[in-house]
Parts: sequence; C-alpha cells; structure tokens
Amino acid sequence: MLYAMFIAMFTIGWVNLNNCSINRMIPIYLIVAGFVGGVAKFLTKIENRFAFNLAMVLVIFDIFWHGVGTYVVYKEYQPNYDSKLGPYCNRTAYLLAFWILTFQYTLLGMFILISLCYMLMRNDFNKYIKKPVKN
Repeated sequence: MLYAMFIAMFTIGWVNLNNCSINRMIPIYLIVAGFVGGVAKFLTKIENRFAFNLAMVLVIFDIFWHGVGTYVVYKEYQPNYDSKLGPYCNRTAYLLAFWILTFQYTLLGMFILISLCYMLMRNDFNKYIKKPVKN
C-alpha cells in the first residue's frame, strides 16, 4: 500500500508538472517525495550495509523535504483550481500533497500522544521528580 502511495505521488506530480502556476514546487514536491520514499522503502528490503546506509541518507533527506513540502503546500492553502481565473494549481495535485502532509502530521501527533500516555502509565517520569525528604 505504501508503494501505491509513492507511485501515486510521483505520477500525479509528473502529470501535473506544468499545471500549477501558483507554485511550481507543489508538483516537484510530489515527484521527489514519491521517488525518494519509494526508493528508501525498497532499499530497506535489501540486506546489505550499503543499501541500509543509503536508505538512512534518503530518510534524512526525506525529513528535510517534508519540511519544504509543508512550507510550499500550506503557504498556498485554498489555491485557485481554475486555470481561467489566473494563477492556479491542479486540484488533484494540490489536494494529494495537502492531505498526505496532514495525514503524516496527524500520525506524528498520535504517536507522541500515545508515547506520553505509555510513559505516564509506566511511571517513567517519577524518576525525574524530586520527592520531599521526610524528617
């Protein structure tokens, strides 16, 4: 399923490369994120130290590229989708980029929240809290 998402990102970005005059970086973000994500995912399946190291470099680049995509996509929030009304962006390309980024941030927030709840349930924070000394 993850490969399908990466292929869709790459394909929709490629097809709409010239259909986003409001900000040409939106389809470029989709192309690069789809390609890098797919290659990194594929490299994790290969049991080879070089492939693993290359995958880690791609993951680090993908984190940086995620930040670029966030800025580019959210900056143009609610773009014009009609090419006849001036600068526009293809509806499918923009909404794919927007919802993939939003979904990733939602997953990150849920992961942080669940991790904090887990740590609280295990009392992991108690070792950092100084307890008063009784006389």
